Amino acid sequence: MTLDLLDLLRLAWTFLWLSFLAIGGGLAVIPEMQRQVVDRFAWVTAQEFVDGYTLSQLTPGPNMLVAVFVGYRAHGLVGAAVAGVAMFLPTSLLTAVVSRRWSSAREHPWARAGEQALAPVGLGLMAAGVYTLARSAVHDWATAGLAAAATALLGSFPLPPIVVVLAGGVIGWLAGL
Repeated sequence: MTLDLLDLLRLAWTFLWLSFLAIGGGLAVIPEMQRQVVDRFAWVTAQEFVDGYTLSQLTPGPNMLVAVFVGYRAHGLVGAAVAGVAMFLPTSLLTAVVSRRWSSAREHPWARAGEQALAPVGLGLMAAGVYTLARSAVHDWATAGLAAAATALLGSFPLPPIVVVLAGGVIGWLAGL
């Protein structure tokens, strides 16, 4: 965890452009984020990435706090700050500017068509994120069964996802998964 300025700049640039790809929410960018931070730059391992994403689900706030986790693993507190700012500040500013203008433009036919066109794109990107996380986290019949049970519970009952995540974590820990 040395402070390599060039690698810190790579970290900032990576999370900066990933933040602009997060159409439909943070889950949409997970496949590319994993490719960059695990395969390309090796800032974290595949298991650490899944663990970091899981931890970010348990914390209050956006699930893209996984960026802060990756930054921390790569360069300590400085890396965490750089990754967090790069992931959240640019899109937060863009959102603030667009949201002020969007309320007046929303009723135009082109705006409604744009919103309707982006919905399936966002859903597809989120599905790709779920697939990427499952590919790293589900590695045997026991973890597949746990994932299937969690999916069934969330689909059948109005449970808060945090309850299912915590229950799955406890069951996984007790079972030694």
